[in-house]
Amino acid sequence: MKITNPFGVDVFELVLWLVEFSPYVIGSYVALVCYTLTSVGGPGLSPKKSAVHSTRLACASLLLPGLILGLVGSVIVGSWEDAYVRGYDIFHRPSLRAKLEEYIETGESDLTHVLESGKYAPTFGLHEVGYLMRDLLRHTVLHSDEHNEGNIDEGYNKGNDWFKATLGSSMMYTTGLYKMGKETLEEAQDYKIDYVADAIQLEPGMTVLDIGSGWGYLTNRLTEKYGANVTGITLSREQLAYATELNENNGAKIHLQDAMQIKERDDLPRDGFDRITSLEMAEHVGIRRYQEFLGLVHDMLKDDGVFYFQVAGLRRAWRYEDLTWGLFMGEHVFPGADASCPLGWVSTQVERAGFEIQRVHNMGSHYSRTLAHWLENWRANKDYIVGRYGPMPYRRWEVFLAWSVRAARQGSSTLFMLTLTKAGQEGRR
Repeated sequence: MKITNPFGVDVFELVLWLVEFSPYVIGSYVALVCYTLTSVGGPGLSPKKSAVHSTRLACASLLLPGLILGLVGSVIVGSWEDAYVRGYDIFHRPSLRAKLEEYIETGESDLTHVLESGKYAPTFGLHEVGYLMRDLLRHTVLHSDEHNEGNIDEGYNKGNDWFKATLGSSMMYTTGLYKMGKETLEEAQDYKIDYVADAIQLEPGMTVLDIGSGWGYLTNRLTEKYGANVTGITLSREQLAYATELNENNGAKIHLQDAMQIKERDDLPRDGFDRITSLEMAEHVGIRRYQEFLGLVHDMLKDDGVFYFQVAGLRRAWRYEDLTWGLFMGEHVFPGADASCPLGWVSTQVERAGFEIQRVHNMGSHYSRTLAHWLENWRANKDYIVGRYGPMPYRRWEVFLAWSVRAARQGSSTLFMLTLTKAGQEGRR
């Protein structure tokens, strides 16, 4: 029995529930405090009753902050307890995150050794707690349209040369598919797009909406190879410029558009789209607005349409390294992308939104291979990146890629591919 969780409470499930229903939780909390405040009574109360009411008010006021601090505290202490039980030398060596930050700052040590030696414990420290309190809670609980726009510069507007140095010629920022395991990155990305086209049973002339179209390669291939009428949307101006040039004169349409506000447009098909795709974009929607996003997709998809939904996720039987890696990613790579969740949570969400799951795959090992290819590209372009952006940004991105290779390889992070139709559409099944 663990000291920090003697009753075996599923902290992950509790946190997901609190975030998803945060407006109701906060509203209930405010109502409770107001009710307690108004029921305190007047000055005529006896000292004993006044003390009782004051105690009730204090308890009500501290309920939600106490729950949040308790959860954070249990994770912090739990990570140290877990590291001690697993035999890490937590008293004489820095944590894994602290050692990686040292590498980013100085370039000393061997990155592979730091990640793979098992000497540095994935305990929660000042880096994790600072980010959690400073930024993550605000983005996770509120997650407004303004947050989405504000996160784009850090996530996707670093410079197209930065991403080409990582992603290669296809500029696909999503996992590839490796039929034999020996494919090049470009071959794996083409296989993935061909898989998407097969999954949605794409035919020439069909209308397709690609939500989070990135640098436009998927749009390009579905348009030019499969003859689809594709509309792509992105929130990044740099992606828009690149994708527009890539798809010049092929008939595809690329828009600068927040997916959460897409129904405000008047230039989309009134009867909906035949097919909708979204590849590793919904993580940015956030846990709190996941249902809102899926509802938008459901409304824009024709009744006999197909929705291909690809999302990065986490394993259900989590470990503390999963959380420390995830917080690093949120701080430095994908700010605001808090909706990377286990498959059970994702499947519940899509079914609640009115979809039926026709096909699902866990492709975490392919994700790890893709990341390994990105890491090779990044290291091959070291001189250019260091010369243009500096050594610390280079090493921080190297840590992201190398740590993510490990995370996807061991199952901390994974990749889900879901093919969905509208529930109740018998002919489409």
